[in-house]
Amino acid sequence: MQKLRPALLLLLFSLILSAIGHAVFLYQWSHGHFMVGINDGLSQMMPFKHLLYEQYTRGEFFYSFDFGLGAGTFSELSYYFSTSIVFLISVAIVFILKTINIIQTTDVLFWANAAVLISIIRLAAVLFITTRFFMYMKISKYAALLGASLYGISGMYFRHVTYWEFFADAFIWLPILLFGAEKIFREKKPGWFLAAVAISMIDNFYFAYINFLLAAIYILVRLFIPLTESERDKKKILLNFVVSGLIGAGISAVSFIPAVYAYLNNHRPPFQQDIPWLDLTDNILFNSRFIVLPAFFVLLLFCGFLYRHKTFRLFAILGIAGVIMHHSPLIGSVFNGFSAPQYRWEYFLSLVMGGAVAVAFDHLHQFTMRRFAIAAVGVTFCFALYAWSDELLAIGSRVSVLTFINLLITMFLLFFYVQFKKSLFKGFLMAFLFAWTLLFANTYQVEKILYDGDIAQVGEELMTGADYDDPEIQELLDHVQAKETGGPYRIEWMEGVRNNTPIVQDFQGLSAYSSILNKNLLYFYLYDLEIDMGRESVSRYATLGNRANLHSMLQGKYVIRPHGDDNVPYGFTEMYATDNFAVYENNHVLPFARSTSTVYEEQQVLEMSPLMREQAMLTGIILEQAKGTEVLEADAGASPDFDVTAVGGSYDGNHLQVTEESGGLSIDIEALPESVNDLFVSFHLENKAADKGFPLAVNDYHTTRKSNQSVYKTFVDDITIRIPAEQQIEIRLPKGDYELTGIQLSAEDYKTLRQQADQPDLASNLIIDGSNVSLNYANPENEGYLKLPIPYERGWKASVNGQKVEVLKADFAFIAVPLESGDNQVSLSYSPPFFKPALIISVLSALLGLMFVFRKRKE
Repeated sequence: MQKLRPALLLLLFSLILSAIGHAVFLYQWSHGHFMVGINDGLSQMMPFKHLLYEQYTRGEFFYSFDFGLGAGTFSELSYYFSTSIVFLISVAIVFILKTINIIQTTDVLFWANAAVLISIIRLAAVLFITTRFFMYMKISKYAALLGASLYGISGMYFRHVTYWEFFADAFIWLPILLFGAEKIFREKKPGWFLAAVAISMIDNFYFAYINFLLAAIYILVRLFIPLTESERDKKKILLNFVVSGLIGAGISAVSFIPAVYAYLNNHRPPFQQDIPWLDLTDNILFNSRFIVLPAFFVLLLFCGFLYRHKTFRLFAILGIAGVIMHHSPLIGSVFNGFSAPQYRWEYFLSLVMGGAVAVAFDHLHQFTMRRFAIAAVGVTFCFALYAWSDELLAIGSRVSVLTFINLLITMFLLFFYVQFKKSLFKGFLMAFLFAWTLLFANTYQVEKILYDGDIAQVGEELMTGADYDDPEIQELLDHVQAKETGGPYRIEWMEGVRNNTPIVQDFQGLSAYSSILNKNLLYFYLYDLEIDMGRESVSRYATLGNRANLHSMLQGKYVIRPHGDDNVPYGFTEMYATDNFAVYENNHVLPFARSTSTVYEEQQVLEMSPLMREQAMLTGIILEQAKGTEVLEADAGASPDFDVTAVGGSYDGNHLQVTEESGGLSIDIEALPESVNDLFVSFHLENKAADKGFPLAVNDYHTTRKSNQSVYKTFVDDITIRIPAEQQIEIRLPKGDYELTGIQLSAEDYKTLRQQADQPDLASNLIIDGSNVSLNYANPENEGYLKLPIPYERGWKASVNGQKVEVLKADFAFIAVPLESGDNQVSLSYSPPFFKPALIISVLSALLGLMFVFRKRKE
């Protein structure tokens, strides 16, 4: 117990500091506001936590039909929370508390309420672990706690935890990883490093990549700065790193391999903008959004005598390198997987900065007035230079005044300590740095997060209101659910641009938003069917573009629209209405399971119009490669003749210049049969403006396109819009220059859809239970294939009448299995890609790791 007391006291201090560091958010929480970002926080973090908690506590760990059109959540949400250690611990605790009725509900609002409490505990763990890491490096405990506070109670921590909560978990694993590195350097004991590698790769593959790059930099510098006499055999040290790292990676295989597969099976257009080597515009001494260097740290960099101490030299060199790296967008791109530059790695700079400050405190007694004067001049010049060179910084602004006050008080207290060498003044300086760290963190929360980030709006009123979880929409959903008898169906509805609305409102929808999504579905939307989503953006899909054929094939039985919005697909009739919205029901929903022997070859179908691709999906099955394929013949009457006239500008068949505030093209159709219900308008459209997004209207249909400079632009410029049939089509754009080519029209009378909807449903005993689907299918016509509206992913396995069969990718993005004649018992199950071999690797690696660590202990 005596040995535990210091650790318990440190944990208590860590909790107190963490709580004070969250003072602003605790105040907000007490007034019904949450530590959650208004964009990704509400659109991704909270819905995913809710979804995964419900899955895990039901015993389903791998798949969900509630995420978009269906997805392997273990792998596709590994970037977020599916394997997050902090989240898994939270799930276990919340489940216990709910079981004993301390917690009543675990909806999205609950997770928003819990965010600040989870963050306080996480930050306390960061402070405790980092303090112990610094103490292991022979730093006194109070100095170590100060250094840990500079690391954890930083602007970047609160930025990460508010906007993208799982980012903050990396603050825990980095010091453990570096502690493991130090154990190898100092004691030749690889256990901690091995465990840290395994945990990092299990927890989050993205931040494992970032932390491993940071650890590699640390180890590289550390090789040239030995801190103990036992570090002479560098080959043995490197061998320990390689072996323990490989074993740790092997232990993580069960989580890491499916996660990496999901990342590789994602689709995101490559970043096409130039990435400069250097960018000095971010002011890291005054008002950076990412990291602001404390005056005391900058002062220490001008203290040449401190560099004689190897531990300070290590942290100072890494700190200087981190500052240089901060100003390089190219480095930011490297840390983001060679994509768009991001500043997510800079908690490393906070860590080494904290280490430098902690070491320096143990050597303050070596300051002389001369050494102090040199450092004071250097730091004053540095701050003056940054203030003078920043054109956007007002010298009299609050941030400038507070920064200079911090600088002056720091130098004033250090001066008194150097002059009088009294421990009292050293205590004052340490107390001031603790106080300033806490004050800065809370000021950062107010200015950079609550106001600049609009987080002050995120509260219970928003999350239970019309802009997030509209009670009026819930009334419509309740009406639909009361009408349904249990068969599969989907509802098209999104709250604004929140694609994960179906998770929030607990219905199966037609939209999803995640940094990792099934590539097959993204290609289906972007390229194969050219489905307009109402808003161009990467990492998401939404709606079916009001295309009735797709709604019917993918179980899209209902759509919800505000009154006055006539963009309702063909064949949908109003079923129920409230004051502001109406729900429409599809009269031509096709069975969940459909059979066919008509096979079309994918490449041949892709040469046809998007409407003809839909026809192929309706009348047969599209496979990548198959024998005996049919030739898809285009209906000559499906492409009416038309004339094009420029409006409000000029058009030469390629270049459209809109000179008025709004203009574009008017397309007059020469003869349109009365049987035609819808028109599909296809064209290629590019904006020639360097950096300008724009709205696009085709008759009453409205969508938006991103700027060419936007990191969220898809660069998919082949567009297809469905509109109700009319004699004239108006394409309208704002003033500007555009490339507009390849205009095509297709007419749809929905005769084929109605014929398919009249076919009997031959499936029975359909059971959909998470990652398992089973049904009986009568096959009196001896059809060759059974199609299911389940997104195709590697990991699905199938059997028909007890015999394993191949799961085929059909209709660009969905599942099909071969059928036998007569009755068929069809069973499908999903497990993450390579899960079983990865599990075997993990188990064997864990056994090997135990043997390796035990042997090293005996050496």
